[in-house]
Amino acid sequence: LINVLPVVSTFAEGESDSGGKRAKSSRKSGPLPQAPAEHQPFFNRLYKAVAWKLVSAGGFGPNLDHFEILRSCVESCKETMACVYVPLKDITGLPAGRTQKEGHVCEIRCQTVYMGTGYGRDEAAAKAMASKEALKVFQGRKVTVKICRRRYNGKDVEDLVLLDEQPRNQGFPPALSYPFQDEQLEEGSS
Repeated sequence: LINVLPVVSTFAEGESDSGGKRAKSSRKSGPLPQAPAEHQPFFNRLYKAVAWKLVSAGGFGPNLDHFEILRSCVESCKETMACVYVPLKDITGLPAGRTQKEGHVCEIRCQTVYMGTGYGRDEAAAKAMASKEALKVFQGRKVTVKICRRRYNGKDVEDLVLLDEQPRNQGFPPALSYPFQDEQLEEGSS
């Protein structure tokens, strides 16, 4: 009946929608191999901005407005964040214990790079949790942009992900948005 699409919000003080859709190419869907190196200088600057902001706020803690810290740091680096919201009931394939119908999931990206996912009773709570998860990455000595495998619409895709230096099992939550898709991924044809 009605096709539900995720709601995407971009947060910035001014309206600077310089993006638009990317040019389509005959290449397979996914980020270019040089994409991590192209994005790394921005995230190095963002890392420094977040470090200074957290020091001035007294450190990372539960009483911080994680979204406001992240948003102000991203904007100080002349960029915007994109938040994608999806109602929990619209997500298929959740474990049996997670099949509650209420709540929202929020995914935060900056420059098409995945930063964090959060769950909450409403969009504001989900955004707060996603921001907290994103800020956790900045707690280490450095951040790195890498191409990692994630699930999107039931398929494995390559995605740009912001990581810290901690070893992890690469068990990322499924992607709510995928900025690298082309007709091939959308239609499922070869």
